[in-house]
Amino acid sequence: MDNIKEKENEWRSHPIVIFAGILVLYTASNSIITLFNL
Repeated sequence: MDNIKEKENEWRSHPIVIFAGILVLYTASNSIITLFNL
């Protein structure tokens, strides 16, 4: 069971996952700014 937990932690700290999260936040904030400008 511990091995699965370690794999999960590796996946969570994966650079691509972090990058995707930042990209989603960036896109969301841009959408909010655009809505406020309207």
